[in-house]
Amino acid sequence: MFKITTTDFFGTEKIKLLNPQSGEYVSIIPAYGGNLNELVLSKDDKLHSIIAGDKTLESLSGKTENYYRGTKLSPFPNRINNGKYTFNDKEYQLEVNAPPHALHGLCWNLPFTTKEQSATNNSARLILYANYNALHKGYPFTYQIEIECVLEPGNFKCATRITNSGEQSIPIGDGWHPYFMTGSKVNNLKLQLPEKKQLELDNSLIPTGNYVPGNSFSVPTLLYNTQLDHCFELDTTNAITETRLIDQSKNISIIIWQQGYKFIQVYTPPDRNSIAIEPMSCAPDAFNSKNGLIALSPKESTEFSFGVRLE
Repeated sequence: MFKITTTDFFGTEKIKLLNPQSGEYVSIIPAYGGNLNELVLSKDDKLHSIIAGDKTLESLSGKTENYYRGTKLSPFPNRINNGKYTFNDKEYQLEVNAPPHALHGLCWNLPFTTKEQSATNNSARLILYANYNALHKGYPFTYQIEIECVLEPGNFKCATRITNSGEQSIPIGDGWHPYFMTGSKVNNLKLQLPEKKQLELDNSLIPTGNYVPGNSFSVPTLLYNTQLDHCFELDTTNAITETRLIDQSKNISIIIWQQGYKFIQVYTPPDRNSIAIEPMSCAPDAFNSKNGLIALSPKESTEFSFGVRLE
């Protein structure tokens, strides 16, 4: 029988979905955007911790650092050029939190509430929700986010449902920011991406509208000391696409699948102990370029999902 438990994380709630038989679990911190803080999965009866989450409240809250580990990226992932955009012929100015740009949305620290939870012999499920009610003048719209996390034997999946609860159309993008790890340095891992096109970025990581020639990481490729902060537009002919992160020394491959998320950002942090593989529904600066941007009508909903397993 799966279990759902609650523990204290420096004064805030951490919810754990647990498979007692295998020891697999996922930990979620609702008060900080439904943060995906830990993920432990099993292969060949051996447990592997594969998400690098925040270990202190100071880093989780961004007081000492903010790598947006495990955060929900909404209503836009990645960057908005100079924090400025136009929607329905009206100009808006977002707060610039990564000069000169606005970065990673407005909900990474938005408190979520438990709507539903259940545990059976086959899975544990948690549904969280939050209402964004025009909290920032640069995004004076209202919508509801619902996050459904499910742990099954050997598999974690996460769906996000966004509903426009206002009276006007809203611009929406969505994403997640998990940092994956195996215990080995990133230099010793292989990365394989699904069929895709790499976006050309300018010096401040804003897409130029062009694509980079070539097809890097189309086969498992050793990362060595490659520095990545790149965005890829995926071929979504097949509804589900898969990215592979391979650690041959531990005989594991982390499979990250996504559906509805048509882009992926890959980032190597300076310590190179992990690698961010970020499912995104739209390109960086989509509020301006419209590349992947969704204009959500009143009462309309949209849904995205991703998941992780080991092979």
